[in-house]
Parts: sequence; structure tokens; C-alpha cells
Amino acid sequence: MIKLSDYVVKFLENNGVKNVFMLTGGSCMHLVDSFGNSKKIEYLCAHHEQSCAMAAEAYAKFKNDLGVVLVTSGPGTTNTLTGVAGAFQDSVPCLFISGQAKKHQTVFNEKDTRLRQFGIQEVNIIPIVESVCKFVVMVNEPEKIRYYLEKALYLAKSGRPGPVWLDIPLDVQSANIDEARLEGFDLSELEGGYKKEPTRAELVEVGNSLKKAQRPVIIAGHGIRLADACKELVEFIERFNLPVVTPIMGIDVI
Repeated sequence: MIKLSDYVVKFLENNGVKNVFMLTGGSCMHLVDSFGNSKKIEYLCAHHEQSCAMAAEAYAKFKNDLGVVLVTSGPGTTNTLTGVAGAFQDSVPCLFISGQAKKHQTVFNEKDTRLRQFGIQEVNIIPIVESVCKFVVMVNEPEKIRYYLEKALYLAKSGRPGPVWLDIPLDVQSANIDEARLEGFDLSELEGGYKKEPTRAELVEVGNSLKKAQRPVIIAGHGIRLADACKELVEFIERFNLPVVTPIMGIDVI
């Protein structure tokens, strides 16, 4: 048996996470303790949750990898919103984990829309962030934590990347789970997932368009770096002697 918060940290360690940006709080105390005990993940404490979110976004852009954030409930979650929106609009893979009041003290589980708050320092963050995240869930079932983590990481980093959010109540963080009995995420659930390569027809269409263009120009944006294709871009433009311009998110792809 393993405590769920320890499993979360172990899962992230096994997936190559080296840093987490966080601000401590009562509603994420078990996760804070687990990250603090990790020998493989370094935690960096900010003075404000917005700083955590923006630091993780910048980290993910610089590393071209996942940024991870841990915050507490209520204002701890809402303070991250500008950074979450920035990661969403710039297609940056980030995992946001928030602590939450005990699950029986949450508006989300009460299903009473007249309640504005139920638990201590509680905000129903799920409907607030779902419009700027690729995947959002409150983890009510401890036995589904592996499934949610695997799905969140896949969606954050696949296709057009972006932020994902797991809201974990206190009594779920502290629950004991059997690793051997945890079910994982099955990619078939997403109807084939995301294609990783362009089709032959798409390549032919682009080639024909370039041949027909009298004054071709390439606008090289952030998608080049997301695809890890900076080297291929340079080879392509040098081979065909094409002019290039870059928007702000693609300013360093060449």
C-alpha cells in the first residue's frame, strides 16, 4: 500500500519530472509533504500562485517539456488563472495540481448550485478552469489516480499541447491505495489519439502550393519548436532558398 500523494510524486518521478513550482497551503498538505520528501524532484516555492503558473509556463517553453504546478484550494487556485490561460493560448504543456477541501465538503460534489462555498477556503475550480485547459477533473476516486495522471500527461504533451488540471481533495490525498490494482489510461478511449505525422496528401498539397506561389514566404511559429523540427526547418529553407518571418512565439526557431 502507498499513500496517494506519495504515488503522485512517484509517478511524476518515473515520467522524468525534475522540478515543481509550488506554494504551500493546508488543502494540499499531503502533496506538499510528498514532494518535500522526494529525492528526485526539486520544489521551487514562489510568493504567489500566479508566479508559480508563469514560472512553469516559461520552464516548459525553455525545456520544451512539461511544467508542473502545485497550489492549495480557493484563492490558491484562482490566483493561477492568468498563467493557465497563457499556457493554453501558447500551447504549453503544464500539469496543474490543486489541493481541495475534503470531497464531502465541496460544492462540486454537493451538486447544489445555490452554494457559493462549502468547505474551508474552497472554490469550485473545475468549471472556472475547464475553458482554458485540455483536461480537468476532480479526483474523487483514489483508485483512479493512475488513470487520471496518465491521461493528463498524454493530453498535455500530445497533439496541440496545453495545460491540464487535477483537483485532489484532502481525504483523497491521504488515502492508501494498492499500486498493483490501479488501472491505467487506454489510448483507444480517444478514438485513435493524435496523428504524429502529416499524411502524404497533406504534404503534396503544401508542395503544390509552394510551386504555384509567386512570392512564397514561411511564417515559422511556435509549432516548429513544439514539433522539435527547428533543424528540419533550417534545412528546408536553405534547400529551397525561401524567405522566413517569425511571430513572437517563433522568434528563436532559427
